[in-house]
Amino acid sequence: MARKATRKAAAKKKPAAKKKSAARKPAAKKKTATKKKSTARKSTGSRAVKAAAKPAAQVKVAKSRKATKPKNGSTLAYTQSEFLDNLKDFCGLAKKAEAREIWEDISAFITDSLKKGYRVPLVGLGKMYVRKSKARMGRNPATGETIHIAAKKRVRFTPAKALKDTVL
Repeated sequence: MARKATRKAAAKKKPAAKKKSAARKPAAKKKTATKKKSTARKSTGSRAVKAAAKPAAQVKVAKSRKATKPKNGSTLAYTQSEFLDNLKDFCGLAKKAEAREIWEDISAFITDSLKKGYRVPLVGLGKMYVRKSKARMGRNPATGETIHIAAKKRVRFTPAKALKDTVL
């Protein structure tokens, strides 16, 4: 019986050995495939250099000065995609990616300025600034227990008179 047990163990080991060799063969094929891809990339890279050498023709798009209605009619809130489409049309940009880049730059500038404590005037809209609130004692409305509320910073916006007159 000991011989039968060793034969069964040997039989189980043989297919496992075959699987390892089978796994190695596709890996060898992948290496050759990656070599082909790298040579293909090199050839397209030279094309990119040639294309970059030519000056890009700027496309002029007519500016649209009307905001489109948001697709979500119940909340009347723009999605990020709708906002960027409107920004693209308002500025007369050819691509939505250009509008996204402009908005990211403006957003980064405002964020950085507010972090440093500067007031940011948005001409015709208002002012953004950081306001510090002091620590104070408050009351938990559920239990009536007095609690300590820590000091914090908040971003505040004061609308300009022109914006108030136009919207309100």
